[in-house]
Amino acid sequence: MEPCKPFSGARAGLPPPSHPDQGLAPSGTTTRNEERAVTLRHPRYPDDSNILLVLPALDPIPGPGGFLAEGNSLGLGLHHDTARVACGIIANCRWDGYLSESRVDGAPPFTTDPDHLLPGRNYYFHVPRDTGDGEQGTPYPIVPSFAHFRFPHNKLPPTWTVSGLSFPPSDNNPPRKFSFENTVLTRDGSCRLTASTIGAEIAHFIPRTEDAWFAANQMFQYSPRPEAVITNKTNNPRNAILMGSQLHSVYDQRQFVVVPKWGAWLIHVLSGRHDEELASVYHNVPPKLLLGLAVEYIFARFAWTVLAQTSFLEAGVPRLVVVRGKDGLPTAREVSGQDCRTMFTPSLPRSKSRSQSPKKRVRDDTAEDEEEDYGRVRDDDPEWDTRGRPRQRAAYEPATKSAASNFNCWSGNCSAVCLANK
Repeated sequence: MEPCKPFSGARAGLPPPSHPDQGLAPSGTTTRNEERAVTLRHPRYPDDSNILLVLPALDPIPGPGGFLAEGNSLGLGLHHDTARVACGIIANCRWDGYLSESRVDGAPPFTTDPDHLLPGRNYYFHVPRDTGDGEQGTPYPIVPSFAHFRFPHNKLPPTWTVSGLSFPPSDNNPPRKFSFENTVLTRDGSCRLTASTIGAEIAHFIPRTEDAWFAANQMFQYSPRPEAVITNKTNNPRNAILMGSQLHSVYDQRQFVVVPKWGAWLIHVLSGRHDEELASVYHNVPPKLLLGLAVEYIFARFAWTVLAQTSFLEAGVPRLVVVRGKDGLPTAREVSGQDCRTMFTPSLPRSKSRSQSPKKRVRDDTAEDEEEDYGRVRDDDPEWDTRGRPRQRAAYEPATKSAASNFNCWSGNCSAVCLANK
């Protein structure tokens, strides 16, 4: 008689992460679309120096009858209004701009349907010429960095203001001890993308290091208690959600955003191929129930992400840029190609911090010790690789202290030219 074998309660290993629909493209799709991208251009510059943005095409294009085409006939495109609004942000909030396949003045728009998909590879972002725009043929100016982005209060793009996108208030009981962290934890309960409670952290829409921009643009008005916002201005519940630590890290590397598509809030991935995990699992997936947020903060996050992704100022040619003038209003100035590179483009050193956040963890003085293991404000800790060693996380840093994070130029203490000498 054989001895009894010890009971094993081992379970089967988990499969790789996947979405129930098996990804963005069915099996059998040709490899020609695996790295498909859409290039968005400025029509007033030559094609060798006019790229505003390059965004991956991850949206499956419907076939006849609105159903996804099968097999090799499936193509991937880019959501039209996501691309158009991204270009509008760069062009200083020009929501009247449109995308065309032609660079010629007066060229017709490719589509006027915000939810249409762009199937091509190149589009030009045109802006109608206004009175006072300068001489005929003058390029429209662009915003050089998030520091110079002026928030469009009460003038968000139309697709961002439809009634179905508003966030209902939370019906949870208020926390026993009021604090920013307690409020977000009580309201959300779990990661708002996955519903997991493991490693859930507080993720800001407008990062904490943008407190100066937050104050300069009076973003406190969208807080539930504007009169109480004194310090740590970005720490208000409408500017944050719970997010799993791994996704939080990727979020702060500007690899995805949450935007309105087809009348709903959806995750939109900004990097990688359609068959990679981030896109195949999360692209076009709705977040979990979102309560007590402000659309304005989510839009500001989109602008913060987009303005760091453009390489338009790195071409080494003169550009017309919009900076904040002495009167606090935006003004267009021509900046040389060299100054564009030194004043506004991201620097090469890699940052240790998430979202360029301060080294120390920001915590409310009244936060309970139990929160240390769950719901931490984690915009700062180093990322750990699979071998258990800390590695540096890629993050955008200001090109110079003056151009990207110093607001002296906004108060009239310097001009666009002197920024380069600070």
